[in-house]
Amino acid sequence: MATFEATAETAAKNLESGRTLRELSDLVTPMAIRVAITLRIAQKIDVGRLTAEVLAADTGTDADVLERILLHLVTVGVLTRNERGEFGLTRIGEDMLVESGKAANPPWLDLNTVAGRAELTFTRLLDVARTGKVAYSAQYGTSFWDDLTRDTSSGTAFDLVMARGMERRIHEIAKAYDWGSLGTVVDVGGGNGTLLAGLLHAHPGLRGTVLDRHAEPALRTFKDAGLSERATAISGSFLKPLPPGAGGYILSRIQSDWNDADVRTILGHCRKAAEPQGKIIIIDEFATEEGVRCNSEDDLRMLVYYGGKERTMEQVRALATDVGLSVESLRAAADWTIMELVPTEL
Repeated sequence: MATFEATAETAAKNLESGRTLRELSDLVTPMAIRVAITLRIAQKIDVGRLTAEVLAADTGTDADVLERILLHLVTVGVLTRNERGEFGLTRIGEDMLVESGKAANPPWLDLNTVAGRAELTFTRLLDVARTGKVAYSAQYGTSFWDDLTRDTSSGTAFDLVMARGMERRIHEIAKAYDWGSLGTVVDVGGGNGTLLAGLLHAHPGLRGTVLDRHAEPALRTFKDAGLSERATAISGSFLKPLPPGAGGYILSRIQSDWNDADVRTILGHCRKAAEPQGKIIIIDEFATEEGVRCNSEDDLRMLVYYGGKERTMEQVRALATDVGLSVESLRAAADWTIMELVPTEL
């Protein structure tokens, strides 16, 4: 019910603000913002390069075209412009500076990043509706994940975004489950090791390994945290067999990024590696009920980027049952849920 109430509240706010269907479906402003971010306009303005002519020279763009883009951003309240033709940043415009500090761009809006390019695949949403094919692969001829593996800077930015979400919840996750009883864990798709490092700090007897596209980011995290004696990382894919024998296999924010067949493959590899007594631990935010998504925007992103979806607990439980896993327990951890799975007879 809360989701429907939120939807009604959003609709009411749109009506109160006078936002029209045209404004809600506008592509001009989002693309102008993305171009400005990709060209690092905010950073250049912040250090004093202010006119369209100077900004165009710095960015290798046409001065007339760039000025027209920037003037639109003045119109919508992202930039200011004075009588000398110098552009400045509004409070909203300053948000273009703050993702990882002034030197970095918001990775989801920078068109030079994998995530930024992925946003453009929404122009294929009609094709997805008609064919069910993954938009990213159709547009670029490769998968989002393969691109992320090849583009190390985008991969690093992606891991940082994921880590920030984890950092807000790590304390609750660490205390909501007896991680120490597992002895050893493999954080499958564990990114830069933020989750595992937090668990190891909270449970001194625990040891662990991160498996992800590249091992180096997690290894740096463990070294900086003084955890290298208890934690390591290996490069690999969870679509292939996993290192066996750990007490637990963690899947954090993984299941929504893949289609049903791939989720079964991932869970199946976890089950095989965990046999006979290991556990599979899913840490995630689940859709509240069939047909209702916690975050409808992210649900559509999962669809066009990867062919995934925001799943309900029951949908995940059904996929787990298909590969011989059953739910042992469910625990709340901040606004996420810890789902403990154990192998059963197939």
